Amino acid sequence: MLVAAGAVFLVVGGSTAWRAQRAARARARALAELTAEEAERFADLADRLNRHGFELQHTFDELAPRLAAWSAFLRRPLVAAAMPWVLRRLLGRPLRRRH
Repeated sequence: MLVAAGAVFLVVGGSTAWRAQRAARARARALAELTAEEAERFADLADRLNRHGFELQHTFDELAPRLAAWSAFLRRPLVAAAMPWVLRRLLGRPLRRRH
């Protein structure tokens, strides 16, 4: 009687463990596929960033002197004080007077 109950528990436990192992393998397979897809996306992204990063570096090398010149011009106090007035005129908004 005790041997039969042990055999039943062994069969039930074995089948449960086998099903759990199959489910774990299926999840691991799905995770491996997802990881491979993400790795491929990251490789494509890294390739694009390397390509565009090289282009951006050359663009920056060309624009840096111009930006430095504009920065030196815009740092003058009179220019900085006049910027709100210029922006209002460019955008067509009148100066609001405080009452």
